[in-house]
Amino acid sequence: MPRKVFLNNTALDAADLNEGAFSDAVQADVATDQATSSTSYGDLTTVGPSVTMTLTQSQQVMVTVYALMINQTVSGGEFMSFAVSGVESLAASDNNAANSRSTDRVGVQKTTWYTAGTTGSHTFTAKYKAEASGSASFSFRRISVKRF
Repeated sequence: MPRKVFLNNTALDAADLNEGAFSDAVQADVATDQATSSTSYGDLTTVGPSVTMTLTQSQQVMVTVYALMINQTVSGGEFMSFAVSGVESLAASDNNAANSRSTDRVGVQKTTWYTAGTTGSHTFTAKYKAEASGSASFSFRRISVKRF
């Protein structure tokens, strides 16, 4: 989506309001409760959720990941991050992760700004890991991407 430059006294039309900061976030959900004991980021049995959108170079998006999380092991933790694939790639990392060390099921979210380095199709996919020990469980997983 090319960026539009508004000049003084330019009237907005309906198409302008459906783009950029005025557009709704695109989101995807997976409700299934699934677990991992891997201490490296990866997929659960049901991959995702994921969102694909076309971005222009230097365009920013706000990526939010959310899940109900639990790790029954006192020294364990659970992390939900995201990876980017398509015209460019970004590995899942703790910096972009919603995380908890709770032995009770809690809802956790993290919002991260991402700037496209290349114009084209970008896929944002949720990735998961456990910390240290135990099995990390995730349910009602959501990824939301809002372009600006």
